[in-house]
Amino acid sequence: MGSGFVSLLGVIGAIGLLMVLIYKRIALIPASLVGVLLLAVTGGYSFYDLSINHYALFLADFIAKYFMVFVTNSLFGEVMEETLLVSAFSRMVGRLFGRRNAAWGALLVTAILSYGGISVFVIVFTVYPIFLATFRQADLPRKLIPAGIISASCTAPLSMIPGGAQLNNIIPAQYMGTSPMAAPLVSIAASLVTVAFIFFYFHRAFARARARGEHFTVEGDIRERIEGFEREPGIAGWVSILPMALIILLINGWNVDLSYAVLAGTGLAVLLGRKNLPNLRDTLNRGVAKVGTATVVTAVSVGFGGAVLACDGARTIPDTIAALPVNPIVSLSLAASFAGVLTGNGGGGCDVAMNILAQQYLSMGVQPEILHRVVAIATAGFSCLPHNGMLLTVSDTCGFAAKDSYPYIFGSTILSSFLGLVVTVGLGMLLYPVA
Repeated sequence: MGSGFVSLLGVIGAIGLLMVLIYKRIALIPASLVGVLLLAVTGGYSFYDLSINHYALFLADFIAKYFMVFVTNSLFGEVMEETLLVSAFSRMVGRLFGRRNAAWGALLVTAILSYGGISVFVIVFTVYPIFLATFRQADLPRKLIPAGIISASCTAPLSMIPGGAQLNNIIPAQYMGTSPMAAPLVSIAASLVTVAFIFFYFHRAFARARARGEHFTVEGDIRERIEGFEREPGIAGWVSILPMALIILLINGWNVDLSYAVLAGTGLAVLLGRKNLPNLRDTLNRGVAKVGTATVVTAVSVGFGGAVLACDGARTIPDTIAALPVNPIVSLSLAASFAGVLTGNGGGGCDVAMNILAQQYLSMGVQPEILHRVVAIATAGFSCLPHNGMLLTVSDTCGFAAKDSYPYIFGSTILSSFLGLVVTVGLGMLLYPVA
């Protein structure tokens, strides 16, 4: 085995190399395997052992645990779009904002859909037409759309607002028996600060784009997406809320498993919007077809994290952080952030963090509710680096390279999540003192 220091440098180098390769538009699977190769060379490990017994096993374990979550979430998103319930909901919100401010409606719709159960891994397929339509009305450049989608879905709705239906809010509950409503006052405060910063960020971004004379540009396929979305749904806006409300109610009111709750919401969406479904079988088939890509991209990130954690250098990082002479809630936020950076995936990072940190920090006196909230927020926010699987999906769907869209994503998502985490840690130490 290589020395611990060389192995640590290899870990840092492998994570950095993965980010660079992804930024250069190398596909995630080969890029992550190159990273594993660097881990093997610098740490004196067998590439076969790291890739098969750690990378592949972590990947497979994640798929086994959360496959049905991906399936049901993907179906729900497809049904909500095809029944035009999303369109009805978007129209209702759009009327509140007007044409010039229509883009704010898209951000709000995305946040509510994310909170209501449409997985962030597939949400881009549902909300992209909304952003196209509203950005055209507001005459704003399309390069801001990826940042809008990611910041609206991967910040407060993903990990901060109490009761949310996303994996980052569900995984800690599965490990510790907490509730998705964990640490509600802290969560609400973090959400308000995060949302305020996002509003401030996009207010400036929109103003600068208009001052530079940038406009919305239309191409053939984009025009078709907008026209399809703008069909008259024939459904009242308030009706479109019911499937999402049902999911939240089942999860928080009756502690129903996420997959079953989302499946129930999907069934209700089918009943409410059946008249807009020309072929239910085709809709379900399209929804399931999206599962493969989203699942693999997410699981590959987790697999890479598993390979990293097998190295001596990686294991020293959370141990070193835990030993810092600071409040354990502070060191927990740093260690969980490392898990998010490590995997480049919110749900995967949360799963890794709960595996390696939960029992250690519970034994240090950190209360379960604040542990739940800190891990959820830290792993979500700091996973949105260039190697994030959802980021790749969103950028590809919107037709932009990382170098064109990532600066806006960093500002609107990582910085806003960091502020939310700071609020969470500060209030957590006050309201949930370490025993």
